[in-house]
Amino acid sequence: MIAQTGRLQLIGADLAGLDMSGLTLVGADLSYANLAGADLSETQLSGASLWSVKAPAARFRGANLSGASLGLADLAGADLREALLERADLTGARLDGADLTDARMRGAWLDAMQRAMAIGAPPLRYPARSNPGLYVIDEDHLANPVALRCGDRLELHLRNPGDPAAPRPAPLRIEGAQILIVLKLDNPVRGGIHVLAFDAVEPGQARLVVDPGGGRDPIGIDVRVTP
Repeated sequence: MIAQTGRLQLIGADLAGLDMSGLTLVGADLSYANLAGADLSETQLSGASLWSVKAPAARFRGANLSGASLGLADLAGADLREALLERADLTGARLDGADLTDARMRGAWLDAMQRAMAIGAPPLRYPARSNPGLYVIDEDHLANPVALRCGDRLELHLRNPGDPAAPRPAPLRIEGAQILIVLKLDNPVRGGIHVLAFDAVEPGQARLVVDPGGGRDPIGIDVRVTP
């Protein structure tokens, strides 16, 4: 999977007890995964999302977690000796019993209130993950920006001239982080509407630009995805 995608996507996966030591998982998304008792010693996880992971007694000794998101992670009893946690976000993380001997933590966020004050949000600003939602917008009522959570689906409904030979919307352009994947629909035309569908796959911001055809101006939509 790593070879095929370049960035591991294992949101909510059950990885309990697995030996993942020494792997290169830079930027991987392991949000909500079960890492209880897993061995990630010396693993490269810089910039990775371990949001709300369950990792009690997991081994992160010598792991590179610089810039990683560990908000609300359960790290009770975890081995974080010699781990690199510089600029990591540990807001709300459970660390009771964790071993942080010789861990490097310069610039890491540890205090929920401090973090909340810095961004102007309440200390418990992260809502619990809910079932994936469907967000539908049409060409005449664009919301800007569109706010999604990982796992949500976005549908963009464009007017279709109704002529099967008429040009369809050109392949869209995603500017910024690759936070969305384009879905192939069996029937993209529904009652005179051409539907473009996307799945939100990772946190970040991007702008969708699509040419609706028919001489109309390109449509730009700002999209923000949160965990």
